[in-house]
Amino acid sequence: QDTARTSVAFWTSRPQWPRPSALRGLSIRVAVHVEGPVAMAKGMVLLLAGTSALGALAACPGGGVTMHDRCWYQGEAGASCHATCKGKGLSFSHYVTGEAAPMVPKLMNREPGTRQFPWARLECYVPGSDRYHTAKERSDGSAGDKGDAGDWAVDVCRLSCPCTQGAAVPSPPVTPGAPYPGCVEQNSVMRHAGAHAIFVDMSAFGSAGCWQNDCKNTDKFNADDMGICARTCAQIDECTHWVYGDQEDAKKCFLRKSDAGREAAEGWLAAPKACAPPAIPDSYLAFVSGNILLPCDGGKSDKCPDMARAITTWRFAIKHLKRATEGKVDPNTINFINQISDDTDAFAAQMSEDNLPVVAGNNRQVFLALASWMDSQPKPTLDANDASLPNPIRGMLCGASSCYEKVSS
Repeated sequence: QDTARTSVAFWTSRPQWPRPSALRGLSIRVAVHVEGPVAMAKGMVLLLAGTSALGALAACPGGGVTMHDRCWYQGEAGASCHATCKGKGLSFSHYVTGEAAPMVPKLMNREPGTRQFPWARLECYVPGSDRYHTAKERSDGSAGDKGDAGDWAVDVCRLSCPCTQGAAVPSPPVTPGAPYPGCVEQNSVMRHAGAHAIFVDMSAFGSAGCWQNDCKNTDKFNADDMGICARTCAQIDECTHWVYGDQEDAKKCFLRKSDAGREAAEGWLAAPKACAPPAIPDSYLAFVSGNILLPCDGGKSDKCPDMARAITTWRFAIKHLKRATEGKVDPNTINFINQISDDTDAFAAQMSEDNLPVVAGNNRQVFLALASWMDSQPKPTLDANDASLPNPIRGMLCGASSCYEKVSS
């Protein structure tokens, strides 16, 4: 099924400069307004929904039910899914259907008398009382579902077992709270399979290797470190899981909205959203990024030769300043920050050497007015050699397109 996505061109108008109390007395120079639409119409992009990675399965041996690229069976009471799948000549392949579409009614061709809360990573039907528990990704402690889900068994439970004709797919780790990177699943991938990817603007994190070369509408991008992938997922609302591995001779990050496409894949890494390096406070990102830009305050020069990198860094600093100040400063100050954000975005759409000192000067006045406040906020302990950190935290301007681009200095 093809899904059409469009981007509509629009015009922006320049609001009047506010005079917030926090910044009263500043002499703000007005940057030359860039004529024309800031956002150009990109037209129609077709998203071709991928077909299943395995295609249509042959009939499942022994009367199993085909669903989610697996053969499903209801095991005997007290039997593990490894044993059930092995008895059919197949391998256990972990999969959680969730509460919306449980497998027990499909395997029994009827709805049992009582449906209960999700309990473990596999669905459990109790024939003695005609009831069943649905499944979830992380089991309750009372279930005793630890280690490999395929080994789990309960005397009274007939488990709904997902099996495959390929290599066995292990269950996810049962210690998701382990500190990063200990929470990362090894040799595991989560496929899009036509349903599980998210297509969003990732241009702030990557500038190459995107879907159809459009990093503003993609589920993937090139990333030099898996920590960049983890940080990206953590900052995008729709993302629930991330995947990192080699594709097309490059290290790539993939974002997913579920782990339903999980498969075993040598060398690949995958993890849920919560598995990420510690978040960096927005106030610290804004403060450090603003200071890195000091050599560019006078405009393009030997100390600041690349306008694109300078303005990308300004946009990064302002974005995090907006986040840091939300709900913490007066509304007029918020308006003033929004104003420099709009002007910086407009300048980025049509850059000129003459206007760079004007834009940088206006931005600097706002950052100076809030410098003491930013400096008083919590500061993390970071390793400047951590490849997952954005460039300003590592002492460099952002790249021309992204603050996670690999640059020389």
